[in-house]
Amino acid sequence: QARDFPLVCAGALPTQLRSGKLADCAVSAMLSRVASLTAAPRARTGLLLASACQQRCFAHPLSVNMRDSDFNPPASEKTLYLNQFIQKPAAEHRKDVATATRHPVVHDTKDLIRAHAGDPHQTYGFGEYRHVHYDIVREPTFPRKPDLSKGELASGATVTRTDVWHDPKEPAIVSVAKFSPENFRPVGWAENAPQPTTTVPEGVLDFRTNRLPIGHADRRPWVYFLAASTGFIMGSMVRTVACKLVHTMWPAKDVWAAGIVEVDLRPVREGQNFVVKWRSKPVFIRRRTPDMIEKARKDDVLVPSMRDPATDAEICKKPEWLIVIGVCTHLGCIPQPDAGNWGGYFCPCHGSHYDHAGRLRQGPAPKNLEVPPHQFLDEFTLKLG
Repeated sequence: QARDFPLVCAGALPTQLRSGKLADCAVSAMLSRVASLTAAPRARTGLLLASACQQRCFAHPLSVNMRDSDFNPPASEKTLYLNQFIQKPAAEHRKDVATATRHPVVHDTKDLIRAHAGDPHQTYGFGEYRHVHYDIVREPTFPRKPDLSKGELASGATVTRTDVWHDPKEPAIVSVAKFSPENFRPVGWAENAPQPTTTVPEGVLDFRTNRLPIGHADRRPWVYFLAASTGFIMGSMVRTVACKLVHTMWPAKDVWAAGIVEVDLRPVREGQNFVVKWRSKPVFIRRRTPDMIEKARKDDVLVPSMRDPATDAEICKKPEWLIVIGVCTHLGCIPQPDAGNWGGYFCPCHGSHYDHAGRLRQGPAPKNLEVPPHQFLDEFTLKLG
């Protein structure tokens, strides 16, 4: 590693630094750094192993045990950057940017001034790209108090673990507020901080010249068109969703057809119980004899004592025809015609008895047989539904 490292670092040097005294000084500083690193092979090997682990496990946190070092002091004792800062309110820093004498404005990237060779934040030479110092050297529990008169930075542990913030002439909360990170700026920041007005060199088309400014009169037709188009599209979408929702809940045609049934009553004989299907339910159509009508009307005087009071005339629109749904109102069984104690209908499941008008006379059923909606289109045509 010591043999290969100078070659790699020398290749990374700018062309103008590879010759002359400046290049000699840089290479000497670099070789001194390499020699100091090889003096602690265990620390270097541990970091390489940790880096290899980090490469194998993508986005895995790098965990290196902190330890005391006999060769390298902690960062608070020997910083790896130029520890020269200006402390004052952030508003004054912004004012300094507005009033500072800055470098000439350029319109092409090739006219930018060249930065200082190497990394200005590293003070030990060129070529090193890994901050070994920060990873493995343990910081002291109580670091050295920064000297603000020399422009040293006070942040993090150097503020919370020292009394650098203390000023007996003002409240503590005011003193601590002065050490907010926004109040520190490196020396020369106002003069050298980049303040680009554009990242597009002259001659590169970025369509900015084709755009009309906000509030321009020629933008209004486009805004109106866009608003109208958006309203039309949104209205169409709302209409489509509403129509689909209504059509989804709309009954199908076969359901409508099954809900209305016309029955020809001419084949029904007197006294016969004719059964038709309506909405998947049996409907009893009985052509009653005069004796059945007389018995049903005779029991009208007992209506107040019935469980579901109803007279014969209220159930039968025409005295000759009894039309009821053939489902027992107890648990949905099919009653048998011409049976029971009253000769009308009898449910064999639990013993409910109905008379010739379909009224409940005995048993557990709660109501009379249900009368479906119907009407007579003519003398012998019945419409159910």
